[in-house]
Amino acid sequence: MKTFVMALMMAGLLTGPVLANQCPTLIKQVMDATAGKTDDASKKAVALANEAKALHEAGKHADSVKKAQDAAAAINLQLKMKQ
Repeated sequence: MKTFVMALMMAGLLTGPVLANQCPTLIKQVMDATAGKTDDASKKAVALANEAKALHEAGKHADSVKKAQDAAAAINLQLKMKQ
């Protein structure tokens, strides 16, 4: 059991930084795709991207990635994830 808990902790420590780098890239893709657009879908996507940015800044990277994906879905944008 102790080994299992340690494995979970290590997985958490390793995935946090990966997601932290992912957020700004995803948010930028949404913002670039909506630049200069004023339609309702673009406005919704920008609002969701701004929420994603706030979540990223608060250290909630998994939530930020999810919100960025929601923003992309609002404008039918296929996000390119970092490898």
